[in-house]
Amino acid sequence: MPVTPGVRLVPVSITDVDALVALVSENRAYLAAFMPKVVTLDSLDSAQQYLLSVVDSNGKGELLEWHIFCGDTLCGAIRLNHIEIGNRNASIGYYIGSEHQGAGLATSSVRAVLEYAYERLGFHRIELRCASGNLPSQRLAERLGFSWEGLLRQTELIDDVYIDHFVYGLLRPDFEARAAVLMKEAA
Repeated sequence: MPVTPGVRLVPVSITDVDALVALVSENRAYLAAFMPKVVTLDSLDSAQQYLLSVVDSNGKGELLEWHIFCGDTLCGAIRLNHIEIGNRNASIGYYIGSEHQGAGLATSSVRAVLEYAYERLGFHRIELRCASGNLPSQRLAERLGFSWEGLLRQTELIDDVYIDHFVYGLLRPDFEARAAVLMKEAA
C-alpha cells in the first residue's frame, strides 16, 4: 500500500525479521517508554515467533499489521486490532523509530490505514489509545480528526508504574468530511 512517494506499507512478513530486530535494538530506549512489548522483539528468536503469530492472525482476520518502509528501510509498524466485524470497528496502534520522527511518517501511514479501513473494509469507527504522557500520539490523533473520548485511569503497567491512557475515536463520516475539506484546500 503506497503512502507517500518513497513510503509504503507492506503486510508483515517473516522475511523482515532481521530488519525488525535491528529497528527494535536501535530504538530500545525510545520504544521502552510507551511500547514495552515491542522492546522484547530485539532477538531473532523473539522477533521470528512474533512475526509468525502476526502472519497467522492476519490470515485469520484477527488483526491486520503492516511494516512501514521508507525505501528499503523498516521504519516502524502499524496495526488494526480488536477488530469487531459485526460492529464494524477496530483499534489502531503504531510505532516509528526515533530517527523517523517529525517527518509526518506516522501521520501519513495512519491516514493510509484509516482510508483502507473505512473505504475497503467498511469500518465505521476506529479507536486510538495512547499513554497520557505520549504527546506525539495525542497530536497525531488531533491532526487526523480523532475526537478525545476519555481517560482510562491507571490502565497499563510499565516498569512497575501504572499509567493513564487517553482514548480517541474517529467515525467514518468524520474522516470522510475531513478528507473532503483537505481535498478542497489542496485544489
